[in-house]
Amino acid sequence: MYQIEVDPHTHSLVSLHAYSTVEECARHAAERGLRGIAVTDHCSLIMAQRENSVEAILNQQVLPDRIGGVRVWKGVEIDIVDYEGHLAFEDVPDQFRPGMTGAQVLLPTRDVVIASVHTPFDRDENRGDVEKNTRMYCAALENPYVNILGHSGRSNHPYELRPVLETAKRLHKMIEINSASLGTHAERAGKACRSIAEACRDLGVKITVSSDAHSAFQVGEFSAAIAMLESIGFPQSLIANRTVESFEAALAESRRG
Repeated sequence: MYQIEVDPHTHSLVSLHAYSTVEECARHAAERGLRGIAVTDHCSLIMAQRENSVEAILNQQVLPDRIGGVRVWKGVEIDIVDYEGHLAFEDVPDQFRPGMTGAQVLLPTRDVVIASVHTPFDRDENRGDVEKNTRMYCAALENPYVNILGHSGRSNHPYELRPVLETAKRLHKMIEINSASLGTHAERAGKACRSIAEACRDLGVKITVSSDAHSAFQVGEFSAAIAMLESIGFPQSLIANRTVESFEAALAESRRG
């Protein structure tokens, strides 16, 4: 059984389609024996979230660094929005800071940045182009503020594993193994997630194991991911969030690139 002390991908009410407060997530993490969580609410260009997502996430500064003894990292899950690997709000002027974009204001100030593909781009008519998708993920990893590539096994954008994972390794970035993808999306994502994990194992690429919790009751729910990783003999030393200390070290390394 793997030791995993940190849930690096959780959502609060700020994500609008999630159902718990940050405090509820932290309290539930403590009940499950976790020592830390990253609050990574969505930053997206979709209409329901666009207006306030940057400012709401910036206001994470009002949160304490610890709740009930649980370390709380202030983060974001930001959308990859095109095949050049651009992120949401990179071309959107910040409404309060002249001369800066929303991404320029937000990303340098976050403890954890996860870059992921979501709807509507996840349904793009060209999503089956493996070469384009490979370039997209490599470019997203090249962004100096991105620490983790999120749930790429669940994405409708298939890619060539080696170039993307070699880019991650060169830049000391992490690849997420998203346990929720092996539950809700298991039929579509199970094989892809396993292939990604096997390639990370073989290439020595660090991963994060996450719940992608959208309620406090899901925080620390890693069982599907752990079962898959155990079945392939994945080394615990490559799980970046196995302890608070190893996660902090991996984040610091990813910032240096």
